Amino acid sequence: MTNRFVAAMAFAALVISVLSLFVALSATTDELTPPTGDPSPPTTTPPSDETAAAAAAATTTTTTSSPPVVAQPTILTTATTAPPPTISVPPTSAPLPGTPAEFGPAAGAPLGVIGVSHDDFLNVRDVPNGSVVATLSLRIAHGDPANSKLQVGDAAAEATVATLSLDGITATGRTRDLATSTWHEIQAGPVIGWASSNYLAPLSPNVRLDVTDQILSAVGSAPTAATLTELANVVTAEFASDEPASRIRVTAPPRAIDGLAEITVDVIGLPNDSVRGYRLLISADPAGDWRAENLDTAGGPFTLRNVMATPLCYSHRGTGDGGLCN
Repeated sequence: MTNRFVAAMAFAALVISVLSLFVALSATTDELTPPTGDPSPPTTTPPSDETAAAAAAATTTTTTSSPPVVAQPTILTTATTAPPPTISVPPTSAPLPGTPAEFGPAAGAPLGVIGVSHDDFLNVRDVPNGSVVATLSLRIAHGDPANSKLQVGDAAAEATVATLSLDGITATGRTRDLATSTWHEIQAGPVIGWASSNYLAPLSPNVRLDVTDQILSAVGSAPTAATLTELANVVTAEFASDEPASRIRVTAPPRAIDGLAEITVDVIGLPNDSVRGYRLLISADPAGDWRAENLDTAGGPFTLRNVMATPLCYSHRGTGDGGLCN
């Protein structure tokens, strides 16, 4: 009887020990696993400048019971479909050179490159007067604004990264004055950087004003010159000013088209607070035999046929109705 009682007591003690161990293990598991049915909202709101990566990490941490697909989709999709990054240096908190300018193009205003020779280019820099990050080159098609282009080049690789229309540059709205120069921040294709205001202006490539009669009236008759460049000098002299001194650049070299000889010249710097200059398409009749690859010296003399002018506006004035300067 005593042996049965002792055995029963031992068995009961064993059962109690097993139950105690089970309860202890259950209590430990509940401390590590947060309750999943708590309907109360979080006590704090994520900061407004929280990055997408931080937000995704927070979601993954607080939804451990969700399937893995919830934690990964948008980040991977965005990374594979996002547009290519800019090749410029990204903005930093470091102060920019110079001071904010009083006048400049508004954010979103279209701009074009002006006063840059056809065999030269305009530098785009990381900050005003800083390091070169890209180049802009004019490729003007004679008599065909629709096929004229502005090439954006990677300064490091010396390769074309984008091809834009002649007015395909976009102002960001930021302009800085340095001691002797003014700079506009621009976007040109994948490039964001700063370029000298001396070489940027609003323009409407398809607007061409016939100013032939103005030239003929000024010189008395249709001018003739031995070379096409000399004829262009005669025409630009009727537009250029001494104060301010105009900058004259051949933006498209001599070329033969439809039996005519043509050349395009930019005249920049006029005593006008609205019109900064003109892009002049000068057409002439060659007197003799000529070759398309050497129009400037062969086929002369050249007699003026007509002159078409595209207004180049001040960047803070922009273009209005009909492509004329505001």
